[in-house]
Amino acid sequence: MKTPIESLRESGYKVYYSNTTALDRYFRIPPGPSSYLLTDSSLVNLAGTFEDLRYPGLLYEEALLHRGGRRYLFRCYDEDVASAPRPFTVQELLYDPDRDIFLDPAGVYPDLRRTLLVRQRGGSSLLYLSEAAVLVSRYHYQAEAESLTLEPPYAEPDNAFQRELLLAVLTGANPQKGLSLLYASGFIETYWPELHKMTAIAHHKDYHPEGNGWEHTLETFKYRKGRDPVLSLALLLHDIGKPEAESTPERAFDGHAELGSEVAARFLGRLGFDYDLIREVTFLVRYHMMPAALKQLPIYRYERIMDSPLFPQLLELYRADLSASYWSPEGYYQACQVYRRYMKHKANPYRHKDGRKHSRPMLN
Repeated sequence: MKTPIESLRESGYKVYYSNTTALDRYFRIPPGPSSYLLTDSSLVNLAGTFEDLRYPGLLYEEALLHRGGRRYLFRCYDEDVASAPRPFTVQELLYDPDRDIFLDPAGVYPDLRRTLLVRQRGGSSLLYLSEAAVLVSRYHYQAEAESLTLEPPYAEPDNAFQRELLLAVLTGANPQKGLSLLYASGFIETYWPELHKMTAIAHHKDYHPEGNGWEHTLETFKYRKGRDPVLSLALLLHDIGKPEAESTPERAFDGHAELGSEVAARFLGRLGFDYDLIREVTFLVRYHMMPAALKQLPIYRYERIMDSPLFPQLLELYRADLSASYWSPEGYYQACQVYRRYMKHKANPYRHKDGRKHSRPMLN
């Protein structure tokens, strides 16, 4: 299947990587889940080229296309009409995939290596804030937090806007930077109250020196090895059920994983994430405590869960969760050992003397 870039080229249109897609290429980091493209095709011609084109309601991007598991966001331009500048100068960098060169029509090259983001005129406080959160998450940049607070009126951003923002932040190298900026500005309290509730969760200092539930969540991203969107969303949401859970002297936040999977499903559904992604994230949230119990419980209790292709990601979630606390990593190593043993015996099951296979391996 042709890529959207190839289809537009064959139709005689120019196509450039723009925004974070160009910056990802420039800084040689893994591309985000969305490709930002600048083209001289009109919106009408785009609709004629791609039958399944959508209109996402984003300020700068005029059309959206799904191809091969990726999202392509288009911005159309006319060479005779000046386009509105993006909020920060570094976002004006372009990359020409035909010639394999970067283009700097706005003269922003000196700003690419700066630490502090340089603002451009125009745009709402919400727009500056959201773009800054993405840029500080993905690159080395810093932003002046005091100048990025939300200003009333607080109109509800489009779901597509919120979804793209969240994914772009979480698939950066340092999501905790962007999330902290969104929190300090009042964005999370205003638009994502499910996350804000975690700030009221007090943790025992002997095991969670990093602080409350929200601070613990941010800390887990420092131990994440990859940028997979499913794992990243699960890290963000793994303790979202704690504000809804009750604690007893014997057990703190009883049932928070099960409650969390329900809250996570509502949150992701409200932002318009697709069903398969929601199913995978809520699986990880629901069972994120399970690896800690593998050594104590009979394997048949969790055989179905260990058979899931998501189980390796569940172990990664468990590892990051443990690493962000004072808990010993020994539980993670033990869970990995049990899983490896299970997979080995599943591939080569024990046999009776008469040659019949055991129904399941007895590992504990």
